[in-house]
Amino acid sequence: MDTQTVRSAPIRLRGIGETATECLQNSPYLDVRSISCEWAHGVLFLRGRLSSFHQKQVAQEAVARVEGVSQVTNEIRVG
Repeated sequence: MDTQTVRSAPIRLRGIGETATECLQNSPYLDVRSISCEWAHGVLFLRGRLSSFHQKQVAQEAVARVEGVSQVTNEIRVG
């Protein structure tokens, strides 16, 4: 399994994307649950479409707290 050292702790790369997806699935905003996560090259990418900038920010903040995530690229479209 691929691993990356982040803050001196080995992290399973596959686990970070799955954990981020779980965070989105637990959102009280149903639309946020449809956002996809991709972990690549040490960056977590968020993709999809939401109806408000507020929901876009909620999604970003939810995944930013995942252990091992130090950078989030929020490619969510609003409209």
